[in-house]
Amino acid sequence: MFHKGKTLVFLGSLIIVLYGVSAAFYGKVVAKDDPYKEISVFIDVLTRVAQDYVEKPDMNKVQEGAMRGLIGALDPYCSFLSRERYEALQERRASGLAGPGMVLSKRSDVIYVVSCEQDGPAAQAGIRPGDYLISVNGQIVEDKSILEAESYLLGKPDTKVQVEIFRSSRSNPLELDLTLKVPSPETVRSKIVDGNTGFLDISSLANASIERAGRQLRALISQGAEKLILDLRDCADGSLEEGAELANFFIREGLICYSQNRLGEKVRTIESTPDNYITDLPLVVIINGSTASAAEITAGALKDRKRATIVGEKSFGAGSSQKTIELKSGAMLVLSTAKYYTPAGKVIQDDTIRNAGIMPDIAVPDDEARQDLAVESYYDDQDETMKYQQLREKIDRIQMEKALDVFTDEAAPLKEAA
Repeated sequence: MFHKGKTLVFLGSLIIVLYGVSAAFYGKVVAKDDPYKEISVFIDVLTRVAQDYVEKPDMNKVQEGAMRGLIGALDPYCSFLSRERYEALQERRASGLAGPGMVLSKRSDVIYVVSCEQDGPAAQAGIRPGDYLISVNGQIVEDKSILEAESYLLGKPDTKVQVEIFRSSRSNPLELDLTLKVPSPETVRSKIVDGNTGFLDISSLANASIERAGRQLRALISQGAEKLILDLRDCADGSLEEGAELANFFIREGLICYSQNRLGEKVRTIESTPDNYITDLPLVVIINGSTASAAEITAGALKDRKRATIVGEKSFGAGSSQKTIELKSGAMLVLSTAKYYTPAGKVIQDDTIRNAGIMPDIAVPDDEARQDLAVESYYDDQDETMKYQQLREKIDRIQMEKALDVFTDEAAPLKEAA
């Protein structure tokens, strides 16, 4: 018993000494590096919750929530998943490859629909770019990361899914049913328009779309195209490499894009490869608010290199690379480690929405024309779905007409983008 008592006294003293040493060290760290001052606030809050909360809290859940909030405050593409949530995510991903045909991001801390695949499940169900996703099959996703929200929308082909969305034009949420499908391979379409203009429409740069784009571009040239329109509206997925390769089709040599870390160091630089170059025909690119990610790499490079005239609306603004880190606890951490820049040094993804994305050389429609179209649509004797569809068709047509006018300069010039 005596020896046991001595052992307890020794251990208690050791703990006190270690605490004192760690406190002293912590004090030096705080004094040296200001960001670590916030640790004291974090510890203080946890202590208060543990001691003063009205019920005995589950501190594991409290700390997990704190970690999610910490990482989620960085940018839309960072996330923290506990071991349990990470394992559940992997199980949902393994359930099937069919999906809703839409690209998600985050705005105002809620899941945001960036774009919908033409004739895909989401579009057919009535989901639109700009909608906010509230729940999937009753599972609230407003507090989830993009990775988690996407995983709830995966499954076997023909799986029925009910989603709840919020739309700014409505006072109440909408419940919509959609049927999951494997992504369509028909992501690239081409044709000759206006006699000798090659029209290349790319709705996705993922799943080998870049190879199909190259083949169809060459086919347009062989069919006699003397000028080209590249339509990147609603193209919101694909990788940095795929966006750069598409730009390379039109740029023989020189810088396409680069990524930069927090220290301002260039992490990666992508230059044109002469072997991937295809044509120097006159080029116009059409973009809109649902043009994102890889397509923004393309548009930014072609704009900065003076290789094309960019027509349409400001793009979405998604351009960063993420690193996935598996922690010792089994949790997963996803951190953005670099941002993408155009050749002229324009960052694509910016914390301020106003500064994010690629600005067109010619804004179509301009603010006045957009307002007129919206008013005209409002008084149209159609239901909301038809009004929206007709408005989109009008805007698409106006942008296409302006793209053709760029080659001829026959139309009165529209207001240029700032």
